[in-house]
Amino acid sequence: MVAALVIVLLMFTLSVAVAGAQERLVSAMRAHVADVKRWGGWILVAVGLWLMALTVFADFFATLFPV
Repeated sequence: MVAALVIVLLMFTLSVAVAGAQERLVSAMRAHVADVKRWGGWILVAVGLWLMALTVFADFFATLFPV
């Protein structure tokens, strides 16, 4: 009975802690919306360049990473 009560209390405590951390994260992201958009754009450009490099040098990467 005690173990079940402790587990339930820990679950509620964990839920409240996660909710609080999520609120802090969202408020920090809202404060830096321009930075998030700028970095997101650079990451998309980097991923696009990587995919183009994989396409152009497919033979090289096929020998480098054999499947």
